Amino acid sequence: MNILRKRLTALYTLTTGGILLLVIGTFLISSVKKAKTAQLEQFQVVWSSLSSRLQSANAFSHGFLAQTEADYHMIIHIQENGIPFFYQGSWLPDTERDILIKQAIELAQSQGVSMSLAPVSSTSNTTSLMTMEGRHNDHYYVMVETLSTKGGVKSICAISYIPPVRELLRGTVLYLILLAVLGIGCLWLISWIFVGWSLIPVEESRKTQAQFIAAASHELRSPLAVLRSAVSAISDSPQKKDTLLPLIDSECVRMSRLIDDMLLLASADAKTWKLERKEVDMDTLLIDLLESVQPACREKGISLHLELPSEALPHVWGDPDRIRQIFMVLLDNARYYTPSGQSIFLQAQMNQKKHVLYLQVVDEGCGISQENKPYIFDRFYQADSARSDKQHFGLGLSIAKELVLLHHGTITLSDNPNGGCCFTVTLPYI
Repeated sequence: MNILRKRLTALYTLTTGGILLLVIGTFLISSVKKAKTAQLEQFQVVWSSLSSRLQSANAFSHGFLAQTEADYHMIIHIQENGIPFFYQGSWLPDTERDILIKQAIELAQSQGVSMSLAPVSSTSNTTSLMTMEGRHNDHYYVMVETLSTKGGVKSICAISYIPPVRELLRGTVLYLILLAVLGIGCLWLISWIFVGWSLIPVEESRKTQAQFIAAASHELRSPLAVLRSAVSAISDSPQKKDTLLPLIDSECVRMSRLIDDMLLLASADAKTWKLERKEVDMDTLLIDLLESVQPACREKGISLHLELPSEALPHVWGDPDRIRQIFMVLLDNARYYTPSGQSIFLQAQMNQKKHVLYLQVVDEGCGISQENKPYIFDRFYQADSARSDKQHFGLGLSIAKELVLLHHGTITLSDNPNGGCCFTVTLPYI
């Protein structure tokens, strides 16, 4: 079971962990797109500012250029009449500054924009947004504009560094990796707890099944041993056949009853136990029960009393044979434990508010101890370990409980104040 728990925990963790990683991956892709968009928008804003400054004839001071380049990782190259503005720059890119400026000028020329020649058809000429790659796998946005002036031509070239994905997401990736590790760890812990909790009924069912098989094997072993002994005795002494054949038949009947009881319980476990439901006249059923059980009680010297309310009991929607079986089990159980000279009571009451019948079998026997009560409906359980009656296997109360549940009722055990037990069955009525 522990191996199964580990495997299921691993399966759940891998499944949910995969979903978590997929979500994190989607978030990373979205973050990359947003970072690149923000970078491009930032460049366009700075370029718009530089272009406006160029067209308004404002001077580009060394301080302004140095601050702009440092803040936005840019290279700003200005020329007037083909002569570069004397400025060495304040930011050092991976590729040499002069090489990048030369490459940007060549890109602009490929779009028909020359930094040293005035525009022909208009006062200004601007390239579209361009990208270029440096010598060290570094990438840049580039834009170039030339402007005609009274004194000739002024031009500006802006080169903006494009950070790689790993640089854009450096802090984010570390955060997400930590989040993924913690998330998968929490998922594993939750899965371990959840799987352990969900396997409790499975483990209990497995133990119950093992106990059921062991108890059934034990119960079957006794009649089989009797049968083998009887067959062996007949083989050795054929004249004993007439004496031993009834014993063989009795043990076969006993085995048949045990197997039938086990099949009934197996059907209940498999949810294949079907009832032939119809309207059941409870007054008639209880009176028939009294007449059936009365002779056996009288033989043991026990008084059996039927106590019914003055008005007729309502009908129950159920299987009359199975309802009869419930009370035959309870009455047989009461008869066994009630000593001679005492009484058994079969009582019926109805609760109109709850729309149920209360049917009770009360005996004046030895009762059941508190430590045995929780197990009284368990299969093959016998409160009296010294019980030697071969007609009882410890399955009767289990079968009675299953039948009550199939009729959407309940069965409970309580103490009789006068000594003995009181089994109460509640059944909904029509």
